[in-house]
Amino acid sequence: GTHHAFFDRGEGFCVFSDIAVAANVVLERYPTEVKRIIIVDLDVHQGNGNAVLFHDRPEVFTFSMQCKANYFSEKQQSDLDEELPVDCDDETYLATLHYWLGQFRKEQAGEFDLIFYQAGVDVLKDDRLGRMNLTQQGVQRRNQMVYDLARDLQVPLVITMGGGYPRNQDWTPILWAHARVYFQAHQYLAKLSVSSSSSS
Repeated sequence: GTHHAFFDRGEGFCVFSDIAVAANVVLERYPTEVKRIIIVDLDVHQGNGNAVLFHDRPEVFTFSMQCKANYFSEKQQSDLDEELPVDCDDETYLATLHYWLGQFRKEQAGEFDLIFYQAGVDVLKDDRLGRMNLTQQGVQRRNQMVYDLARDLQVPLVITMGGGYPRNQDWTPILWAHARVYFQAHQYLAKLSVSSSSSS
């Protein structure tokens, strides 16, 4: 989820954009199966590098939802940017995300063949740099909503890590939130597999 890197330089702990590299490889190697990709970037910071890397690239749609007062460099223009207030809580965050994911379902269903999910956990209230106020339960609900989107659109989902910075050297809430992204994905996939087996 190294989403701050540009063509010619790194930024914000990001040497190069792993999502951009992977997306370009997929588009090149699987042109029949994957014609359009969406990046759902839910790190607390804007995915500014990917916004620039995919500018004027209609085959990749960049959606970034970030804290409006947490830019450490010049803001760039994603295909869709949603800014949220400092100290944003679960209710506001999840309602906003629900709205936009619903728009993707209604207006662009069938247009995307692959989702990249940048699952930064620096939206947590426990994060030192995030300036937002989500709970662990709120972040888990966020993850669930993205997994539901992939299920509803019936497209593959690639998950990457993102930011997460502990307060007072207590890594426990940050590590737990990172790990939970993947535990949830495994549990979600297992339930889908059981449902599929039962229906057949």
